[in-house]
Amino acid sequence: MVKIYTSAEMRLREQIAVDAGSSFEQLMENAGQAAAKDLLLRFPNAGRALMVCGKGNNGGDALVIARVLAQKDWQVDVYFVLGNRLSELSELNRGRLKNLDSVRLIESDQLPLEIKYDVVVDGIFGTGFTGALPEQVAGVCRQLNGITGAKIALDIPTGLNGDTAEYDQETFQADITYAFAALKPAHLTAEGKRFSGEVICLDIGID
Repeated sequence: MVKIYTSAEMRLREQIAVDAGSSFEQLMENAGQAAAKDLLLRFPNAGRALMVCGKGNNGGDALVIARVLAQKDWQVDVYFVLGNRLSELSELNRGRLKNLDSVRLIESDQLPLEIKYDVVVDGIFGTGFTGALPEQVAGVCRQLNGITGAKIALDIPTGLNGDTAEYDQETFQADITYAFAALKPAHLTAEGKRFSGEVICLDIGID
């Protein structure tokens, strides 16, 4: 049976998993590893990816994916939308990229839109997003929606409320969404399906 969790239920389930012996670091690693494994299977001939990260743990998931892809000889660019001050776990995973020659951490304020990417990963906001997108994020999503490459969202496309399916007009338009541990209520709505594309539920060690 497919599980469906709200954002509050996901936080509770994560805490239960941690209390049972896992850790938030391990759950992030599991999420990124599972998503990267599926990407490698789906796009065997690809080799260049763009990770667009926020400062929270959704961005951390994307940084784990970046590391795994780089270890498989992909060229990976990483762009931080909301600046370089990251959550503790995201900073930990950014540090793990520093010695990988095939990873480029973009310092510019501008997305490198002149590059053709095979895969574009949205790791800006996760299931806790509500309201309207900040202007800077809205602009980035607008740009991402206009470029080529397979668009991948982590848990929920940025701009879409995972609980209510309310959405910003600049919501990231995903071809594939990796739902971690369970579907979110928005995935089952018409609006959610429109922005999420194909939704794939991945086991990350949460019941």
